[in-house]
Amino acid sequence: MTTAQQTLAGSLDLPGPGRRRWGLGRWLAIAFSLLSILVTAGLVLVAERTASAEVRSTIGINLAELANQTTSRLDRAMFERYRESELMALRIAQLRDPARLQAELDAMQRSYPLYAWIGLADAHGKVLAATGGVLVGADVSARPWWREGRSRPFLGDVHEAVMLAKLLPGRGGQPLRLVDIAIPVPDTGQVLGVHLSWAWAQDVHKAIFLPVGRDQAAEPLIVAQDGTVLLGPKDVEGTKVALPSLDAARHARGYAVERWPDGRDYLVGYARDAGYGGYQGLGWRVLVREDLAVADEPVRRLRQHLVLWGLLVAAAFSALGWWTARLVTRPLHDLAADARLLEQGGGMPVRGDAAYAEVSELGGALRSMVANLRANDAVLRELNASLERRVEERTAALRETFEHVRENEGRIQTILESAPDPFIAVDLDGRITDWNSRAEALFGWPREDALGRPVIQLLVPERYRASAERALELVRMTDRMPLGGAPLERIVVDREGREIEVELRAGVVRTGNLHLVCAFMTDIRGRKEVDRLKSEFVSTVSHELRTPLTSVYGSLRLLAGGVGGTLSEQGRQLLEMSTRSCERLIRLINDVLDVERIASGRLELQLETLDLRTVVERALHDTSAYTAELGVRVRFDAPDDAVPVHVDADRITQVVVNLVSNAAKFSPGGDEVVVALRVHEGHARVGVTDHGPGIPPAFRSRVFGRFAQADASDRREKGGTGLGLNICRSIVQAHGGSIGFDSEPRVRTEFWFEVPVAG
Repeated sequence: MTTAQQTLAGSLDLPGPGRRRWGLGRWLAIAFSLLSILVTAGLVLVAERTASAEVRSTIGINLAELANQTTSRLDRAMFERYRESELMALRIAQLRDPARLQAELDAMQRSYPLYAWIGLADAHGKVLAATGGVLVGADVSARPWWREGRSRPFLGDVHEAVMLAKLLPGRGGQPLRLVDIAIPVPDTGQVLGVHLSWAWAQDVHKAIFLPVGRDQAAEPLIVAQDGTVLLGPKDVEGTKVALPSLDAARHARGYAVERWPDGRDYLVGYARDAGYGGYQGLGWRVLVREDLAVADEPVRRLRQHLVLWGLLVAAAFSALGWWTARLVTRPLHDLAADARLLEQGGGMPVRGDAAYAEVSELGGALRSMVANLRANDAVLRELNASLERRVEERTAALRETFEHVRENEGRIQTILESAPDPFIAVDLDGRITDWNSRAEALFGWPREDALGRPVIQLLVPERYRASAERALELVRMTDRMPLGGAPLERIVVDREGREIEVELRAGVVRTGNLHLVCAFMTDIRGRKEVDRLKSEFVSTVSHELRTPLTSVYGSLRLLAGGVGGTLSEQGRQLLEMSTRSCERLIRLINDVLDVERIASGRLELQLETLDLRTVVERALHDTSAYTAELGVRVRFDAPDDAVPVHVDADRITQVVVNLVSNAAKFSPGGDEVVVALRVHEGHARVGVTDHGPGIPPAFRSRVFGRFAQADASDRREKGGTGLGLNICRSIVQAHGGSIGFDSEPRVRTEFWFEVPVAG
């Protein structure tokens, strides 16, 4: 066999004399297989660890949120019962008839069936009246709720019933457990005692855990301050537990992985009650646990899938490596064969002693190509001459382009000089590259003195330079202006050090590799002075009007209450007209003050995370008297799940009250206003729909303007200031939301607003 034949046999991995060398195909197949196996093993390891941490974190946060929702629901429920008891004590203080007193207690129990027992005891501990007549005449002076409730409101922790154990049945055959509330009745020495059935805590559990589908995997525990499990799984309920999560829950909510007394590991979310309103809390802590094996089940399934797919990928990569190697080496074989054909006609010898068969063959082919390159030298010279001609043509074209650029620069400079506002351009290092004559007039620096100097050192006051440096660094990193280039009010200094208030409009200009920040500045000192005078005028006028109006309104209310004696029917009607007029003036002044605060940027929001359903329900309660007076029904359509939002509760209530009042005002008597709450794409939407006259097309563009009213005549049928919707829009926009309406005249009109959902 000749040398060429031996080389060809080695490259094709065919048997031949002497040592047998591996071909490139075999090496690549082995490399691809090993690489795919290593990558798969690494991915499985990294993915398992990352997924385990992420899954535990996600589930832990959800469990902590469930615990927090449970504590919030417990706190609010306890506060409502505490507040109802206080109000009942105030009503009882005015009752002297035993029959009315008994009826009041029974009505209270019917309004909330989980009141196990409500009773009134005198100053000696004798029960005067009670729901269902239970314990009437009994001595309760030894009970803690009576002793504590004589001097102050009292809230007792969960305990099993003593005197009522045999008189009232438990729930589901379980012992009756109660939470005590005691309120002193004003000016009587009597004590109102309320025993709240602990069964309401189970209702709270169902309300929170059943809707989210975690009632099977997640197990909630309500733990008293001394560590006793008040509500939880049967194996721990009623026992005392000592866990790290209980100690951590005293300080903040969160989650942890810990081993419980049953020897199993759990992922535990925890939180503590923080009280609500006047209710300070009883030190309860809520734990929501999930078996760690259940929590890690998705990670185990992911590992199995990754291993399976990794093996499949390794096999596929091995086949791909073998096929690719064969594909790559086939052209090399062809080149070697062509080189041998050329070699037969004479030329440089081909050596076949390289480390790999393919390299040896390629060396022979390259030597053959050298001869061809020499033959092509003349062609290359011609191509070079042609290239030089094309370079000269391109150079001439570039020269012409540069001339056009200079002309454009001249036009741009003329435009900038004719601009009514100062113009400044700086590079990303903060040095001034352009400065028009208006900038010279405002700041006192000639153009030649300003160019090349750091703009922050030249124009920014000392106290703002650090923040200006951070803003410039952000532009360098993101290649765009903060806040999308929106107009900003800033303070700058002139050559004499005088501070100037300006409105800054800036943007990033990209021209090839050169990036500039271009800014126009408008001197707003005059406008600021006008705004200040306007604000002072509005505040002064509003104060001077509201103070006497408050006195007049108070006097009218006193007269309406009979302080001045019994009025005639005509006098009573005049008094009602005066009172309504005074209320309208007070609302007008409050609206004007709100508009002034919004316009001056002094609208402060007290943001907190709460359920939007509760906020809307409170607003509907506030408007119930008004809508009832108009003969309009209001229906609230909301989802079963909580809708958490991060808002100012009072301000959002103000928005809902305004929209519902407007809808009721323009609805025909006996009609229904529908308030709908929906969640879509991360936003909570509240819509108020009525079937009144609707919004005239000519008025729709001005609906949210100040003092905007479709009927602005002195004889309009519906009252109002025309400021409500303008204030609503400002409040919603301050929450990062949006507001709008859809109207089909005399068929249907819906005003709606949207705010982001928390979390």
